[in-house]
Amino acid sequence: MDNINGLRKLYQLKNVERACSVWGRKESTAEHSWSCLILADYFLSSINKPELNRLKVYELLMYHDVVEIETGDVNITNEKMQKGKQKREQEAMHVLKEHIPAVLRQKFVNLFTEFEEQKTAEAKFAKAIDALDAEIHELDYKDDWKGWTEEFLRRKKQPLFETFPELRATFEKTIQFCREHGYFTQ
Repeated sequence: MDNINGLRKLYQLKNVERACSVWGRKESTAEHSWSCLILADYFLSSINKPELNRLKVYELLMYHDVVEIETGDVNITNEKMQKGKQKREQEAMHVLKEHIPAVLRQKFVNLFTEFEEQKTAEAKFAKAIDALDAEIHELDYKDDWKGWTEEFLRRKKQPLFETFPELRATFEKTIQFCREHGYFTQ
């Protein structure tokens, strides 16, 4: 039963709410992780980046937000909660690794650390996908954009796309769509 209970701990990601809307409720972090996987699969299938290890990208995205089981999601607009976020997430990683199945512990620690350190091409790609997912998701929820500006999004996210022209082009198309449809002027 220990392994089942450890898996149940990971399932708690379904209960973590994000700021993004989904049909009258808030998106869960697990839903966000799933849509990141779909987005990554799309881009990895349509761009020519043979140097990227597909499985590694998927694993990074599967585990990148697992610490939110302990910390909750911190929206990029919440400057107060952004302070100390890395430290809280590191502490959460150490707590969580003791509760998940032993066979996944080191994998979880390694993947979370790789994603956070941003030293590999796969981690950088996964981070860019993570950033792009929220913009694509929120195109269906214009009210969530109140108070957001193009300048804010560019400052927070644009640098993540520099290494990946295809992702940058999609980010630019998203910004243009938002500008043309009044997302930034609410």
